[in-house]
Amino acid sequence: MIRIGCGSAFDRDRLDWAEDMAYSGIVDYMGFDSLAERSMALNQLRKLEDPGAGWLRRIDNPAPGFDPRLGEIATRLAPYVRDGGTVIGNFGAANPEAGGELVVDRLREAGATGVKVGVITGDDVLAQVLDRDLYLPEQGCNVSEIKDRVLSANAYIGADPVVEALQQGARFILGGRLADPSPYVGAICHVNGWALDDWDRVAVATAAGHLLECGTSITGGNYADPPYNEVANWLNLSFPWCEVDDDHIVVSKLPGSGGVVNERTTKLQLTYEVHDPANYLTPDVTADYSQAVVRELGPDRVALSGISGRPRPDKLKVLVGLDMGWKVFAEISYGGPGCVERARLAGDIVRARVASRDADIIEWRTDVIGVNALYGESLEGGYPADVRIRIAARTKTKAGAEIVLEEAEYLPISGPAAGGGRGAVNLQRAIGVTPAFLPREDVPLKVKVHTV
Repeated sequence: MIRIGCGSAFDRDRLDWAEDMAYSGIVDYMGFDSLAERSMALNQLRKLEDPGAGWLRRIDNPAPGFDPRLGEIATRLAPYVRDGGTVIGNFGAANPEAGGELVVDRLREAGATGVKVGVITGDDVLAQVLDRDLYLPEQGCNVSEIKDRVLSANAYIGADPVVEALQQGARFILGGRLADPSPYVGAICHVNGWALDDWDRVAVATAAGHLLECGTSITGGNYADPPYNEVANWLNLSFPWCEVDDDHIVVSKLPGSGGVVNERTTKLQLTYEVHDPANYLTPDVTADYSQAVVRELGPDRVALSGISGRPRPDKLKVLVGLDMGWKVFAEISYGGPGCVERARLAGDIVRARVASRDADIIEWRTDVIGVNALYGESLEGGYPADVRIRIAARTKTKAGAEIVLEEAEYLPISGPAAGGGRGAVNLQRAIGVTPAFLPREDVPLKVKVHTV
């Protein structure tokens, strides 16, 4: 049986909770899911601007002004891996090789000499996507038709290289676009001696990884909905951990921590992002959750059984990054009688001013937050005491985005009346992502192990 804990659910998750898990004495393995579509695209953008960048910045010592809770992961977990613990994550993002070099340096500085660092590469499949001229279903065209906008392509890869790195003795493993549950799947199958084509067991490992990958979502984070679902001690939530053997999973949290693990939180997370419970497609297996049984064994201890699996898909999903121009948004608040009308007028004013200039607008949107930002006109309510207008645009050029920002900045001065609280101004490159599907044999993966 393996006991494995969660270390993060996204790229800027709380490192102090990961430390709590690592040094609890409960788990010998930890998985870190640090990538989503947006974060992968942002790291590809960083690599385009600096070929030595593109790894997740949280593995390094924080730069001045950067929250130390979000960085230093290699340094702060160095004693854990030095003393026999294992860390597995997709920290490499768009540049696993450079990220691996950094981890080796930080572990050496922290005194974790002798530790082996595994670096997984091969998920960067831009050349293959271009050569095969893949069809992009969301764009309704082949890659060649928008080739000048294609910036990157990364395949979602599975547990095979994780197992290979573990077999070579690596205790800090990083890759690029490892699929969310796959760091856990690799560790579970390695420790339990499960073959990666034993589909029922790989499906069990995938279900465990799926429960763990979203962190506090299963320990009360996304469960809280007062007064219906109350969660205790919000300041001390715990990441989850699992014990896994041949046919069942038990999920729990750290003793004495806040939050809750119960039948409902487990079912909520089990079904999260699973469009077809009988055919959950991952790089490792086609998992069947349709006959899953969830039962509480005791306080904050829940068992999951009834998971089965079938062969994994022949093709891997690829995340293709596209140049979408530039995006900009600005906000300002209005309150009191007439606040909705003044906010809408503010949006109309900025739109008209921008239209009179050459801003190369691709998309434009205004939302009155507090009125129609989430539900449009489908959910009615009383007249609000205050609102916030959000003006957003996507432009072909940076100069066009700067025009939008410039015109929005006139609002507190030139009206409408009583606007204030201007903030949340942002301007950045717009990197879109769209899926494609590549034959598995076109994604050659490599594992290189370094010794600190």
